Amino acid sequence: MTPERTRVWLLVLAGTSAASYGLIRWFAPPDAPVAPLPAASQENEIRNVEMRIYDDAGKPNLVLVSPRITSPRRSEEYLVAAPVFDVVGADGGRWSGQSRVGRLDVAKDRLWLQEQVVLKGTKPEREPVTIRSERIEFAIEERLASSDEAVEIVSTGSQIKGVGLRADLKKDRFLLRSQVEGEYVPKDKDS
Repeated sequence: MTPERTRVWLLVLAGTSAASYGLIRWFAPPDAPVAPLPAASQENEIRNVEMRIYDDAGKPNLVLVSPRITSPRRSEEYLVAAPVFDVVGADGGRWSGQSRVGRLDVAKDRLWLQEQVVLKGTKPEREPVTIRSERIEFAIEERLASSDEAVEIVSTGSQIKGVGLRADLKKDRFLLRSQVEGEYVPKDKDS
């Protein structure tokens, strides 16, 4: 084959290839639509939080501190990591607490504490009180703590254990519902 014929055949081959490619593209189905990007997360996350909840009189009802709080958008419920909170009573009493996990529902005025829950109460002219459990529900406005789990209440000279708790933190009244056992050491009277 001569060089001229080779050039002609290469031109014919290139022309038919280009025409074939053009026809294939012309009759090919349209490209698939681009997949939409995944929707943005519907969860809010706040780090290093100090949240204050006020009563109707405008006084702080609850101060809650956490390294991380998350909530679905447009929700009044918050998942709280390692909550530490402080509640101040009108009579000068103070209850502080902590747990590994918490859930706050602002609409229901409730704080649920789970895993290694510790509540510590101090009040002028009263011995400090510590309440321990694995789960406690706390009604913020009413200052009521309740639980269906095992509970331990410790104060100077006494230790009481039971299952189920109803505690009125305003009036310092505690009710253990079942399996109650305790130990009390009376104070020495000064002579």
